[in-house]
Amino acid sequence: MYIILLACTNANVISFLNQTLYFLQMMKFSVSPVVRVAVESQNPSDLPKLVEGLKRLAKSDPMVQCSVEVSGQHIIAGAGELHLEICLKDLEEDHAGIPIKKSDPLVSYRETVSDSSSVVCLAKSPNLHNRLFMTAAPLPDDLPAAVEDVRLNNFDQT
Repeated sequence: MYIILLACTNANVISFLNQTLYFLQMMKFSVSPVVRVAVESQNPSDLPKLVEGLKRLAKSDPMVQCSVEVSGQHIIAGAGELHLEICLKDLEEDHAGIPIKKSDPLVSYRETVSDSSSVVCLAKSPNLHNRLFMTAAPLPDDLPAAVEDVRLNNFDQT
């Protein structure tokens, strides 16, 4: 039995040695990480192990986002509290192998625009030569589908 992985952009199915091959496609996730936790090592000298463990965790789970805030805090974002608990357990026991301190989970709330704004906002550039006038309005209903179907690119004016 032969296992062959090929990258092909023109077709999803090709024939190879009189056998039909099907290509694997990238999974699309409809869930975004919304629960965030700040982590730090209990012993400050273990910081390099923590950083390496965060890199390994980010590689092992595609739904986890690891980042560093401006203040220097290491942030782990997951899809829910249970997902985050599992990730923190894996980080502590498998990836970093050090005891860590965790903050309380924070949930990022998302807002949307439901109607056009009647207020015009003004933003000026630092040198005061450029001005931006803006109003808030909801996006067209077909825009997310157009972006996902790659019907929209940087040069389209919509």
